[in-house]
Amino acid sequence: DDHDDLIFTVKESINLTPSPTPAPTLPPTPMPTNKAPSGPQTASYDGALGAPKCSVGSSCDSGALLNGRGSITNGVELNQPNTLNSCTDGNSGSFHNDESIDKIVVSR
Repeated sequence: DDHDDLIFTVKESINLTPSPTPAPTLPPTPMPTNKAPSGPQTASYDGALGAPKCSVGSSCDSGALLNGRGSITNGVELNQPNTLNSCTDGNSGSFHNDESIDKIVVSR
């Protein structure tokens, strides 16, 4: 489980580095128990973002939110264009006879 560990070094200085204390240090603070969901998540449409979004989890599944393409006959995509910029989908071709991305699953 990756927790984005940071590694750094500290240059010791007589003027800045205090001497070690003989007393033991306190144990580390435990992880909070009110964590966000951590298992597989199903995306929901975020109107402010203009695209599907998941909360923190082990994976994110777009579900049926990306099924379809533009306003193509028999395959209109919900909340089109489902993109973070102004790139819109094309409407040429036939639904599920021509290439399209109907679902995305991202896992960590």
